[in-house]
Amino acid sequence: MSLTLQEFSSGSGAPWRLRLEEGRALIRLAVPIMLIALVNMGMSITDTVMVSAQFGTRALAAVAVGSDLYSIFFYLSAGVLAGIAPFYTAAVTRTDAHERARLERIGWAIVALLAAFTVPLVWFAPSWLNVFGIDPSLLDQSQGYTRAMALTLVPMLGVMLYRTVLTAAEKPKVFLKVTLAMLPLNGLANHVFMTGAGPIPAMGPAGAGVSSLLVSAVSLAVLVTVARRVSPPAPALIDARPDWRRIGAILRVGVPIGLTTVTEIGIFLAATVYAARLGAADVAAHTLTLRTAGVVYALPAALLQASMVRMARADSLGDRNTGQAVVAASLGLSLVSGTMILLLVVAGAGPLADALLDDSAAGRAAAGILLNLLIMLGVMEFIINPGMAAAGILRGRKDTRAPMVYALFGYWAVSAPLGIYLCEVQQAGVTGIWIGLAAGTLVTTVLTLSRLAGIRLPGIAPALPRPSPQNTAQPPRRGDIPAGRPEAGRA
Repeated sequence: MSLTLQEFSSGSGAPWRLRLEEGRALIRLAVPIMLIALVNMGMSITDTVMVSAQFGTRALAAVAVGSDLYSIFFYLSAGVLAGIAPFYTAAVTRTDAHERARLERIGWAIVALLAAFTVPLVWFAPSWLNVFGIDPSLLDQSQGYTRAMALTLVPMLGVMLYRTVLTAAEKPKVFLKVTLAMLPLNGLANHVFMTGAGPIPAMGPAGAGVSSLLVSAVSLAVLVTVARRVSPPAPALIDARPDWRRIGAILRVGVPIGLTTVTEIGIFLAATVYAARLGAADVAAHTLTLRTAGVVYALPAALLQASMVRMARADSLGDRNTGQAVVAASLGLSLVSGTMILLLVVAGAGPLADALLDDSAAGRAAAGILLNLLIMLGVMEFIINPGMAAAGILRGRKDTRAPMVYALFGYWAVSAPLGIYLCEVQQAGVTGIWIGLAAGTLVTTVLTLSRLAGIRLPGIAPALPRPSPQNTAQPPRRGDIPAGRPEAGRA
């Protein structure tokens, strides 16, 4: 029997007690994930403030070129690594130490593949970015920072691997503690490498990149040590050759996640580039709204990851009631959090616009635009929350291709042309761009929820039969990683 979203709203499916338990589990998992995102944002803000204060606006612009390019490849790679999560959660649920060890080894193989692809592209970026019309002198100034960030990709991909497996094992607090410890180290290293200290020469803006390299390397070393204490490694596996079949299964899940992430980031980067063609008031209002969006987006993004992990757990158990409870709790929490963000942003829009902008004519003009954009942002967050929760549930079922297509369609076939039309033809300025973004968000959310409404629970494939006491073995499902021969897992 296929249970739809309408049936959930009418009270069918999992009992309320189980829904409440899943709701509490989602909150316990999502809160530290959200805090990790905010701490990472704090590091980025620290870099921005310190570079701007020490070396001025042009240096900040040069660093922004390298930083934005690094971010694109980093989030693409992080999304690919996220494909490990549902498989790793299943291994944790089954308490299969050997499978967890295999997946970590496969994860490192994927890290190596991603590094081989992304590091050269970022390292040589100053040589090929000039085809986009970027000021050559700005590219020359950003070269040191960009190359340092290219090297930073290597340890950061390792950090993201451990973040993925710790989240999949429902232990994100471990990663949060490590990230918090790195925040003051990041500020200190920025100062040392940018201005020099003792035998360390002053590197200028490039020092911020060297600082990122150091902090990420230290983070990785700490995570490796902590992860081995929290979860001791299984005995060595007999076959240490790359398992290309398993790598392929993970990439089929992870690559669409990475492309979806880049699609979402790309539309906002494109909106920023487009807004730069408008007046100063439009640019200022857009930039401040985008910074606010980065903060409030941390909550739905955390709920997405938590929903993915909890759904992957229910799926590995073959438990229909738990799968129903995860869906109901995830969507319920998404509506509550979306409403909360909407009310907070709308209530704070006026005071925030007054606080961030001066009383000049340009400042007043920007404040009026910012007020409208912040209210629109609150509405967008209300819309996107259930869509993100639904995407997380689908990812937990290894269904990632359809959400990728929905994001591509919603943001690039709806948001981009509608925003340009409203901005250019209707003369709506940056407000038109954000109306386009809101429309694309709505389309993406509706399509994702429609996908979720049509699945069987706990999965897209026909619901699994409950194991009987006489026969607890379950048939393999499409998308699962093959377990391999039993003897391959013995020490």
